Amino acid sequence: MIIPMKKVTLLCLAAERETSLREIRYLGALHIVAEKLNESDERADMQTLLANVEKSVRCLDARVGNTEEAPDHQFLPRQLYDKVSHEMTKLAAIGQEIDTFYRMEEALGPWGNFSPETIRELAAGGIYVYCCEAPHKVYAEYLERKDITVEEVNSDKALTRFVVLSQSELDTKNLALAVLPEDKSLNQVKEQLQKAEAQRDMINKELDSLACQASVIKNYCAEVKERLEFLSARDSMADHEEIISVQGFIPETRMDEVNEYAKKHGWALLIEDPDTEDQVPTLITLPKVFKMVQPLFEFLGISPGYREIDVSVGVLFFFTIFFGIIVGDAGYGSLFLIGTLTAMKLIKGKSAKVKLALRLTMVLSLSTITWGALSGNWFGLSAPGIKFLTEADPVLKRANVMFICFIIAIAQLSMGHIWQAIVHGKVRKAFGQLGWILLLGGNFFLTVKLLVYPGAFPVYMYYLYGVGFILIVFCDVNWRNVGEAFNFPFSIINSFVDLLSYIRLFAVGLAGYQIASSFNGMGGSLINIPDLSWWMIPLCFLGGGLVILLGHSLNIALCLMGVLVHGIRLNTLEFSNHVGLTWAGIEFKPFKKK
Repeated sequence: MIIPMKKVTLLCLAAERETSLREIRYLGALHIVAEKLNESDERADMQTLLANVEKSVRCLDARVGNTEEAPDHQFLPRQLYDKVSHEMTKLAAIGQEIDTFYRMEEALGPWGNFSPETIRELAAGGIYVYCCEAPHKVYAEYLERKDITVEEVNSDKALTRFVVLSQSELDTKNLALAVLPEDKSLNQVKEQLQKAEAQRDMINKELDSLACQASVIKNYCAEVKERLEFLSARDSMADHEEIISVQGFIPETRMDEVNEYAKKHGWALLIEDPDTEDQVPTLITLPKVFKMVQPLFEFLGISPGYREIDVSVGVLFFFTIFFGIIVGDAGYGSLFLIGTLTAMKLIKGKSAKVKLALRLTMVLSLSTITWGALSGNWFGLSAPGIKFLTEADPVLKRANVMFICFIIAIAQLSMGHIWQAIVHGKVRKAFGQLGWILLLGGNFFLTVKLLVYPGAFPVYMYYLYGVGFILIVFCDVNWRNVGEAFNFPFSIINSFVDLLSYIRLFAVGLAGYQIASSFNGMGGSLINIPDLSWWMIPLCFLGGGLVILLGHSLNIALCLMGVLVHGIRLNTLEFSNHVGLTWAGIEFKPFKKK
């Protein structure tokens, strides 16, 4: 259920700006909407600080577990951030030095160890030495010159490296000079590189030890975020000389509490119903038994719009079915259930969100076990199930599964139109939605006779199409809207395509079964190799077991990917089209103390 909202403008004295804002935060009911943020150096500094603290958090998170050695000193949050930030700066600087030394070593390596100082001393004595490198053809031209002496150092497929000796200074523009460090020998570079790497190792060791206090800096990060949120709320306040105002949305269910709180603190409230142009946040309340769907919506980052329909319960119901059919293996479902129950035992006292996620996982596991048991699928092996899903004839068996998928399709898509009819509450609109349901019924029988149980089309299919089309044309389409009129033929086609799309449940489930069965066959063929020496039998059993284990692990991962791609899509695209959902909602986030 989507909770109705009130648009509220709260006015208080400018002299009590921060005090009032703290009280508003303590109340925790106002979702602040800022038309404009006033410029603030303090907020800009806090944004920069937050970005840097988050970098420090990521740095320590990546190092958790690298060492069990705790630092000698237990740091306060700000001290720890300063320490980590300082070490990260040093690490970045030493990393640049190491990269420079690597490039120097790469450049000097082919030339061996020589002293640039010696070259300068020779130049002072009248002997000029130039290190050059050039393609082989160009090198040959140097050998023909009489005014210089050329000595080859080494060569590869592309270049020849050589030294040019002369008793007079040469114009370097006419020489193919190699790009080399001017003041370092190869041994000096290696020595400095070794020292820099040792210094880098020490910094990494220090950061690894600081990772033991990662929770401290995470808490500091949360404090900085909360302070930034406070500053953003402060800077969103509009000034009216001695009065300031802040605007936002409050759930109707909390308005009595807010009114009493305003009287107590001397605030003025302007309470209005939201306009159609307002971006109203969405607050959904669900019965406890259905709250397990919230982690799914949070994971996907979706929310229905304020003026849209709350389909949370419907999505939970059908997503559970989709999950069971796509994974489709009672053995896999049993593994999921065991893992979930184990996690529930181990995480006592954890957050409510984690508990909701585990409850959802348990329901999905039971759905998978149920479908796998009904269809006789345990780890890719056939087992007794209900006759409708375990027919001996594979063609009939697959047809029965497809038939169930299309039954689910018409049930979910029709539910979307029924929802629309109830929410709109207008007779004409209800008849229009009935027309779409009849059209879907015609699509259902057309699909069944084309793909599932081929045969003659039933007469009533034509009546469903005819009556449904007439109801849609006269009761649902707004012919004054050019865009809606233009899209009407495409909507008719899409209704068929959307229903047909549910065949993906059958296809992905069948693919998972075939993959599991194939890996079982490969593992079994290794185990059952005839005429083996006695010492090879354990190796074959081990190899076959590994093939089966790795194969099922891969298949489980593919099944879960199938759920994310196909199970989610059917709810957020096909079903959403028929219920009129755009998932353009903004989550209700009240300004409150965390």
